[in-house]
Amino acid sequence: MPNAFAYLVLLSFPLLAVVLFRVLPLQRALIWTLISGHLLLPSSMHIKIPMVPLIDRSLVPALSALILCALLAPRRPSVSDRDTRFGRSVFIVLLSMVLLTPFLTVLQNTEPMINGRLFLPGLRLYDAFSMISTIVATMIPLWLGLRYLNTHEGHRALLEAFVISAVVYTFPALIEIRISPQLHNWIYGFFPHDFIQHIRDGGFRPVVLLNHGLMVGIYFCIGVISAGVLYREARREGRPSWKWLVAMLWLAGVLFLSKSLGALILAVIFGTAVLFFSRRLQIMLAVVVAVIVMFYPMMRGAGWVPVETVYNFALSISEDRAASLRFRLDNEDALLEHANDKPLAGWGSWGRNQLYDPATGRMISTTDGIWIIIIGMFGWIGYIGRFGLLTAPILFYAMRQRQFGPSLITPGLMMVLAANLIDLLPNAGLVNYVWLMAGAVAGYVLWRDPQDSGALADPAASGANLRASWLMAEQAAPRLRQKRSELRGTAR
Repeated sequence: MPNAFAYLVLLSFPLLAVVLFRVLPLQRALIWTLISGHLLLPSSMHIKIPMVPLIDRSLVPALSALILCALLAPRRPSVSDRDTRFGRSVFIVLLSMVLLTPFLTVLQNTEPMINGRLFLPGLRLYDAFSMISTIVATMIPLWLGLRYLNTHEGHRALLEAFVISAVVYTFPALIEIRISPQLHNWIYGFFPHDFIQHIRDGGFRPVVLLNHGLMVGIYFCIGVISAGVLYREARREGRPSWKWLVAMLWLAGVLFLSKSLGALILAVIFGTAVLFFSRRLQIMLAVVVAVIVMFYPMMRGAGWVPVETVYNFALSISEDRAASLRFRLDNEDALLEHANDKPLAGWGSWGRNQLYDPATGRMISTTDGIWIIIIGMFGWIGYIGRFGLLTAPILFYAMRQRQFGPSLITPGLMMVLAANLIDLLPNAGLVNYVWLMAGAVAGYVLWRDPQDSGALADPAASGANLRASWLMAEQAAPRLRQKRSELRGTAR
């Protein structure tokens, strides 16, 4: 049960957002508002008002940032050309799929579910509007990234915030590694998850103020990758780079102590990629990840995912981790079979996407990966819409990569996003900063700010522009000389 201080912190967070927007530039204030909300607000608690999305640690920072950006941001036009018209249309179609699917979901689920002692009511039009209001609240960070972080410097500021906040978060994490995860209970009066899941290998997995230790692990992972990107970019620009390398090594060490194997593997793979891969190879890796994630449910259903190989690998490391993985895989298989009964628009809300024991009416399934949650609730339309919004920005950037010059900042941000996309397959960590990254990349490619000084064209494009300017100057020179002669004659 949350204490009074938890509700006080949640409801007073907009005051902190106002302070951040007063003392920081708009892009950094936006980023730090969302990140501080994710890292500091109480987890697994909310305030429920009918027909209003849950007032929780996701909505309060996002809505605060949206209102403050709308009040304080200058009005600037975005770049519009024929090359981006197709991408914009695809993005709008995907967003429309996400927002309108609940109506189709309700139409397909008006009947109640009755199975033994189980009774779940049919869905009504009220449920459609309730689901849409929740979806709109979820999409706020996507819009904020699209509109306000569509610049090279916005991407750099986002990576820097990931590193700085992760480094600061390592200190309470180290305390919990030593004494067990207690901070959330001490501060907010309750523990947000099952404590036994955070006992690992004779030690403890830190939780700090997040809802699970896995969320801490993936956040340290993106801190490692972001520090590697900034280190590489600083060296490319000839600036001091040692602080980013130190931060990367420190975060990697704390991540190892945090006992989050999946996040550690992602940090090693993508951290190595941002340190040693060329810009082109980084983009290719991000594209491969985006395609795999987009079609993962289809591949899983067809048996193309080597789950037994992954299970045997986990078994060679730890029997506990292998047992946990097997439990997840078996649940996903059963839930995917249930979802296939209504593949188009899913089962909707009220727990209709879950499995139940007909004798007792108790829920017997556990949903971990966000992909199986979305497939079960909103079907393939909902899945394609959401994961299309998350993966399409990577594909659009890859198709237009020659226009964005040699900087490693945006490709590095896509690597961070790709690591998060992989983490979404076994886990449900689709939180504000993931949507913010996707929106920032999409905005940079499709709605880029024309005043972005960091968006340098590639050498070939720059040379072509220079030649075109030279030809225009040569063509204009005779007219200028004639005009000058006419002016001299008039003066005489």
